[in-house]
Amino acid sequence: MKKTSSNIIYGINPILEALKSRQRRILKIFISNRRKNKEIDKIIQLAKAHGIKFKSVDLKTFQQICPGDKHQGIAGIVSNKELVSVEEMIEAAFEKEPNPVLVVLDHLEDPRNLGSITRSAEVLGIRGVIIPKNRAADLTPAVSKSSAGAVEYMLISRVSNTLNTILILKKKGFWIIGAKQDSKKSCFTCDFKRPIALVLGGERKGFRPLIEKNCDEVISIPQSGHINSLNVSCAAAILFYEILKQKTNSP
Repeated sequence: MKKTSSNIIYGINPILEALKSRQRRILKIFISNRRKNKEIDKIIQLAKAHGIKFKSVDLKTFQQICPGDKHQGIAGIVSNKELVSVEEMIEAAFEKEPNPVLVVLDHLEDPRNLGSITRSAEVLGIRGVIIPKNRAADLTPAVSKSSAGAVEYMLISRVSNTLNTILILKKKGFWIIGAKQDSKKSCFTCDFKRPIALVLGGERKGFRPLIEKNCDEVISIPQSGHINSLNVSCAAAILFYEILKQKTNSP
C-alpha cells in the first residue's frame, strides 16, 4: 500500500467518520472553543472512548492550525490515508461481488469534485476510485471535507499511466465504459450488470481521445434542459444510481 502526503482533515463529518472507520490513526483533535454542538460532543465522546487526545483552543490558534472558514470548528491530525494498488483494488472488488464497478478519473482537477464523486461512490456501492498521479486533484483535506468522510471507507489508487491501467482492467475482465456528453448511446440502455470500469473525464476537456479509443462503450446522460452539460460530480451520481438500480432490479 502507498500513502498520501496530507495529514490534516477538518469538518465534523470527516473527523467523525475517521473515528468510526478506524482506518487510520488519529493523533490529535483540535476544537475551537467558539464551536459547541451535539455533533462535536459526540466526537469528544468517541475520542475519549478511543483514548485520542483532544484540545480546545481559541479561534486565533485554531486558524493557525486550520486556515479558512470551512472547518466547522474542528480539525484532526491523522496518519496518512493508505492507497492501494490497482491489483489490490481489483482483488478486493471481486471479493465483494461478482460484478464490481470501479471509477477511473482522467485528469479531474477540482478537489471538491473528487470529494463529491467519492461520496456518491461510497453511498451507491462503487468499489474503488482510480486517479492519476499527475495533472489531477490529490487527496487533500478539501477532498476529505467534500466527501463528508467517505474517503475513509473508499479504496483509492493513484496511477502513473491511466491508459495502462485501463488495459490492466480489461485483462481482468472489466468492461471499460466512458461517459461523455455528446455520445448518442444513453446510459439507461447500457448493461451495468457486469464488471465495469466507468471512465469520467476532467472538468474542462473530458477524457483524452486515446482513453476514448480504448473504451468498449461511450455513453451519455439524456438531457432536456437549456444548459448543455452537467457538473462531473452530478453526472457521476446519476450514473452511479443507474448502476445501483440495475443491480438491485436484476433477477
